[in-house]
Amino acid sequence: MRRFQWHMIWAALAVTGCTSMCGGKRSSLKPEQVVERYLDVALNMKDVAERDNLLDYTTGALKAAIESAPPEVIRTAYVNRKYHIINYSVVERKDRTPRETEVTFQLTYNDLGVEGKAVADAPTVTTENTVAVIKENGQWVIRDVLGNKTSIDFPVSAESRITAQPGPGVDTSNDIPDEPEPEVPEGIVPQP
Repeated sequence: MRRFQWHMIWAALAVTGCTSMCGGKRSSLKPEQVVERYLDVALNMKDVAERDNLLDYTTGALKAAIESAPPEVIRTAYVNRKYHIINYSVVERKDRTPRETEVTFQLTYNDLGVEGKAVADAPTVTTENTVAVIKENGQWVIRDVLGNKTSIDFPVSAESRITAQPGPGVDTSNDIPDEPEPEVPEGIVPQP
């Protein structure tokens, strides 16, 4: 019995220690860390109830949009994903004031579509989003999405790939054929 209690105490200390050291206090997070944590939650949701975790990192218009979204919208957007994440990262931070900054992050994923395509057949989407992050009650939170740039690369089947082939004689010789001299009508003296 006594041994079991010590194991429980050590486990509790390890979890508490890792939570405070590994995760960091919420108030000590930098704006780009808040965006990364939001993305971690958003891209790894397993249940609609995890919406509350998203709300912890948001305020203003973004928080209102997430709060007002019906559970089915949250389930479609975050839980029943139709995409395969390749990578995401923060690419830029622009401080506007001591309380407001803009963080730009890039997200690359395969869009599996409603038909659930195989990853190899799915288009690759790269999106760059800029969000407004403000300091509210001593913590950085995401207020709004300011901009979005998206590019889509569709996979190309082997049959439809176009490859350039040199024309006959184009790349087979280094000799450049001499150009014929232009004909000059009689009586006109060509200028050098």
